[in-house]
Amino acid sequence: MTANQATILGMVFVFLVALSLFLGLRFEACRWMLVFTPVFLVLRMAMNALDGMLAREYQTGSVAGELCNEALDVIGDTICYGVLLFVPQLPDMPVFIFIVLIWMAEYFGVLGKSLPGGVRRHETFFGGKPDRAIWIGAFALLCYIFPGFIEYGGIYISIVCCFVLMTSLVRIKKTLKVAEGKKYESYTWIGR
Repeated sequence: MTANQATILGMVFVFLVALSLFLGLRFEACRWMLVFTPVFLVLRMAMNALDGMLAREYQTGSVAGELCNEALDVIGDTICYGVLLFVPQLPDMPVFIFIVLIWMAEYFGVLGKSLPGGVRRHETFFGGKPDRAIWIGAFALLCYIFPGFIEYGGIYISIVCCFVLMTSLVRIKKTLKVAEGKKYESYTWIGR
C-alpha cells in the first residue's frame, strides 16, 4: 500500500462514517447502521495514521502531501460530523460550534509548525482528532442502544465542544512555551 492509497481509503471511510451516522440517526429503519459508525471511525483514524507512516517509511513525503493531509483532516471531520446538522432532533448551534472548534484546534496545531520551535502540535485535552472520533462513536452507540438519547445530543455535543476548545488552548500554551526566548520574524507575501 502507498501513502496515497491510504489517504484515498481514509476518505472512503469519511463518507462511510457520514453515511452511517446520518442514516442511522435520521431514519428509524436504518438505526442499525449506527453500530458501524465507530468501526468506520477507527478505520478512518488507522488510514490517517498509516498514510503519514508510509510516507515517512518510503521517503515519499512532500509539501503537497502534507498540505493535502492537513486539508483532508479538517475537511474529513467537517464531512463526518457536519451531517449532524441535517438530523432534525439535534440543535444546529452546538453542531455548528463543534465544527468551528474543530477547525480552530487543527489550525492551532498546524500553526505551531510555522512558529519558533516549529513542531506540529498534537496535544489534546480529550478534544483531538482521535478523541473526537471516540466521542462521536460513543454517541452513535448510545443512540443505537437508547434511541431516546438523541434528545440529549445537544448537551452531549456541547460538552465535547468544551474539550475541543480546551485542546486549542493547550496547543496555544505549548506553542507559546516552546517559542519562549526564540527569535521570531513575521513575513507576508509582500515581505516583512
